[in-house]
Amino acid sequence: MNLDKPTQERLISIVRRAGQEIVMPNFRQLSATDVETKSSLTDLVTIADKASEAFITKEIQAAFPDWEIVGEEAVAEDPSTTDKIGTSDTCVIIDPIDGTWNYAHGLSEFGIILAVVVKGVTRFGLLYDPVNDDWIYANLSEGAFFQRTAMNEKGKHQTPKQSPRALSFTAEPDLEKLIGIMSVNSYTGQKKQNFALKASRFVRMNNLPSCPAYRQIAQGHFHFSLTYKMLPWDHAAGVLVHTEAGGICRTLDGQEYSPTMLDGEMLAAQSEQQWQELAEWFRR
Repeated sequence: MNLDKPTQERLISIVRRAGQEIVMPNFRQLSATDVETKSSLTDLVTIADKASEAFITKEIQAAFPDWEIVGEEAVAEDPSTTDKIGTSDTCVIIDPIDGTWNYAHGLSEFGIILAVVVKGVTRFGLLYDPVNDDWIYANLSEGAFFQRTAMNEKGKHQTPKQSPRALSFTAEPDLEKLIGIMSVNSYTGQKKQNFALKASRFVRMNNLPSCPAYRQIAQGHFHFSLTYKMLPWDHAAGVLVHTEAGGICRTLDGQEYSPTMLDGEMLAAQSEQQWQELAEWFRR
């Protein structure tokens, strides 16, 4: 069963508050002591990540006490937390700031991601942009939508007067005309060299965090993405948005996506034909 409208609105409100009350006041205001490294020099966490996740977690627990919650920072403390995604009746997956490296360095390409998984199936996905105070969301089998806010509504927690815009793809059939999203530098060794050469086939290749990436593809600004990591807070909401807009998301080896997946590479494309051609190109 999908979430009803009041539940969706409550979740969106919680995420907007985290963005406007915690994330944005700290943006470009962080000191060196406010930023820590986790697994590598590019894997960062800030005081805003922790505060955002704590706020969203507390608000959801108060509103929906029977739901389980899996947040990126909670998993960093206890990796077994991800087990809840596949075992609980309803689980909320949170990325409190997706694109922390950008956020910590004053770049505005970041966002907040929230997904609701019911009995292992993603039913609701939200990709929120705190900088512009707008969001893309999807419900299973109900389509994907972009909710814009007017200039006088941004940052004030007002309900937008504009109606949400339905999102859908018109697939580009020519691979040489494609614009993609991919982090070549995230690979190592011979694969890094191979993928760098393969990326040169396309018109343009950018590197974006998951929230901005899925948002950009959903709006038709990019045609595909290839992601080197499979983390549920990066993909659960975005895959739902992408597929509800008419796209295809599978691991590069052809597996259908599940929010319980923790390994693999995610290839998102606009159509089945485009996906097959891209998969063949990158696997070759």
